[in-house]
Amino acid sequence: MSLGAAACDAAPGRVRERPPPAPVDLAERGADRLRDALVALDAAGCAREGEALVREHPDSGRLRAWWIGCVAATGRNLEAEALAAEMLAERPGDVWAELARVLAWRGPPWQIRPQVLSGSAALLATLPARGDALQVRSWALQVRRPGELLAFVAAEPDAPASARVTGLLHAARGEPSRLPEALAVAHAVPVDDPQFVAVARAMAEWLPGLGRPVEALAWAEAGLRRAPQAAPLLRQRWTLLAGQAGEEPVLADIEAAVAQFAERPEVLLAAADSLRALGQAGRAGPIEATILAEFPTSPAAETVLYQRLAPARVPGETPAILDPDALALRRVMLEAFLARPRHHDPRKLEEVAQWRFEAIVADPAASPAEIVDAVDVMLAHRQWFPDAYLDAVRALARRTPEITRAEAIARDGIAAIEAFAAALSAAGYEDVDMMRRDRLAVLHTVLGDMYLQAGRLDDAAAALKRAEALTLAPFGELQLPLAELARRRGDHERADIYLAEGTGLGGAAGEQCLRALEAAYRQRTGSLRGFPQHLAGLEEKGRVRRKAEVLGSWIEDARVAPDFTLERPGGGGSVALASLRGKIVVVHFWYNTCGGCLLELPEYAAFAAAHAGDSDVAVVSVHAGGSGGEVAEWMRARGHGFDVVMDAGYCERAGVKGYPSTWFLDQDGRIRFTVGGGLVRHVREEYGWRIDALRERAGTRVPAGAVAG
Repeated sequence: MSLGAAACDAAPGRVRERPPPAPVDLAERGADRLRDALVALDAAGCAREGEALVREHPDSGRLRAWWIGCVAATGRNLEAEALAAEMLAERPGDVWAELARVLAWRGPPWQIRPQVLSGSAALLATLPARGDALQVRSWALQVRRPGELLAFVAAEPDAPASARVTGLLHAARGEPSRLPEALAVAHAVPVDDPQFVAVARAMAEWLPGLGRPVEALAWAEAGLRRAPQAAPLLRQRWTLLAGQAGEEPVLADIEAAVAQFAERPEVLLAAADSLRALGQAGRAGPIEATILAEFPTSPAAETVLYQRLAPARVPGETPAILDPDALALRRVMLEAFLARPRHHDPRKLEEVAQWRFEAIVADPAASPAEIVDAVDVMLAHRQWFPDAYLDAVRALARRTPEITRAEAIARDGIAAIEAFAAALSAAGYEDVDMMRRDRLAVLHTVLGDMYLQAGRLDDAAAALKRAEALTLAPFGELQLPLAELARRRGDHERADIYLAEGTGLGGAAGEQCLRALEAAYRQRTGSLRGFPQHLAGLEEKGRVRRKAEVLGSWIEDARVAPDFTLERPGGGGSVALASLRGKIVVVHFWYNTCGGCLLELPEYAAFAAAHAGDSDVAVVSVHAGGSGGEVAEWMRARGHGFDVVMDAGYCERAGVKGYPSTWFLDQDGRIRFTVGGGLVRHVREEYGWRIDALRERAGTRVPAGAVAG
């Protein structure tokens, strides 16, 4: 009845008017498409479409910002940065210009600058488009802080699905129970959602490390069905396919991709790199030649040339010394790269300028003018890493008379190191102060040595004193000028102590200090008779000095160590920190691919064995990252028997800032001593001193059989 009445009430012949549809904002829709294309790993298509859209809608800041992000994601970083700088100049203080700056800095994952972390955090509070801010922040965290992703998505329910999946996969490394949750979240993402491609990439990258390579390959293939041109997914598919099906299917698949995407230089580069990884350089070469011939100004072509110029360096080995002709040819090739009419990647430019500098400095016949030119070119291309200043000052001091110039560059270097450290700190990076101190110590050491050679002893003393105050441990480049300065001032005993401290250093540095100490002793005595006793006496004096420094680092206002219950690798049970209250606890943080950790490991193992029978001491080592099965096998293969637990994310949660690191806990669980992020040359001795100090403070006696310092 009511419906009938309503119909009767209407005037005869009158047509009801509907409200007009809301106007479609084409610029906003375009910005959404660009963002979705970036999420779906189509940076090249996004950049092409974005350029046309920005011409149509020049006043849309959001659209322009996302186009700049697309340009950066293709590898055209310098162009993106210039576009962002232009936008910032036109629209100072505009939030979309700030978004453009952050997106321009993003680039490929390995390019991400420290400012992206701080900039993306600021956008969460200022950007009107919440989805944009959440996407940019999740990108920054996925690259630099995957351990923080779960907290991020918990606080932001609308965060991208790829952020949630990546956070769960990261957590599953230490907590396998999180993996089913990650799989469930991933499978819930619709295939037509751009996030599906990002999720597929995350699954393809993380699942192999979690023992799921077959599923990882399935995800890579699913992502490629949605985005067949996605070079990162193609690379991952080829890697996984090679491990599961062998080489032939991979070669066929690469050949098909090259034919299908012949106009996509980023796909051709992925194919060439994958072929080289398979040992198929002969097949990769023609593809690289095609890139250089048909896409000569592309980021892919720049990468091909850069890879050909990269010096072959084996970690821990001294680079091979080239003959003069090879050095000259390399220098020509490096200069040709720098002279290219168009560059894209500032980091590649920075490194090539560094390699050119190294090639010139490696030539003993290089003139002072050539050294100065190499320094100027290197610093002109410096982007954000401050190490170039250290090399520049060292070269000017040793190979030219340009002391004034070296001093000026050192001042610039100090400012650059401080600015770099400040940027890292603002972005929330850890272990920044150690990096800062290390580089400043080296810079002041080089300056001090330069002043010493010039006879400016007061300036040398000031610079070397600053270096000594900054450094956390002796290093050869510092010990030698410290000894020389003391000797020139007539303090021969002090000079000998500096050299004796340096003899314990590994490699050439320790050998240099030993030879210098022997030469000084021979000059005074006429022979090396009695030298071993002399060295032992110096070492004892150094030992007294070290002990005072060690015990002086007692933390009065100590915090309680965060609790943990962590599993031993290989099914050996668990260790709960709370169960060790009442004992002195030594917690050692390390991992089995950390160079410094491995250098110190024999001493640490001996220390742990020496205290294994102590009723009042517990020694636990926490392995950061990795899988329990691999660590158990690694320990067995090397015969290590000290107690190990897997960190399951504890190191990150507890704020461990470097490896190897060690905490010394008193009987109440408070961290009274820390040894962090650097190599300790006298582990057994110095750790023993700390244990003795903890026992004395608690009024406990050393049990029979315990090894004291």
